[in-house]
Amino acid sequence: MPQLEAPPRPAGLTDAIIRQAVRDTIAEYPQPLQAPGQGATALSGGVTQARLNAAFDQAKVPDCLHGDALKHQPAHIGPIAVVGIYSLPWVVAAVARGKCN
Repeated sequence: MPQLEAPPRPAGLTDAIIRQAVRDTIAEYPQPLQAPGQGATALSGGVTQARLNAAFDQAKVPDCLHGDALKHQPAHIGPIAVVGIYSLPWVVAAVARGKCN
């Protein structure tokens, strides 16, 4: 495989001139440039994106075997919350109604 050579530099462009130009540029702009990915938060959408993500998380159909199974169908008898094994009929009703997977 042939070795690739660097393209020829224009006359008068030496390593010392390039180094000095880089130093001058750094002196003009002393703050470091952002690494890739750091500026992504500025382009993420901000508050609108956060609200949209929260809405999707809230609308997601929960798993019936986890703690949020009754998120869309809370287990209550009037003002009294039903918890533990006593909420099993509500879990069965949530499965039948498609409120959880």
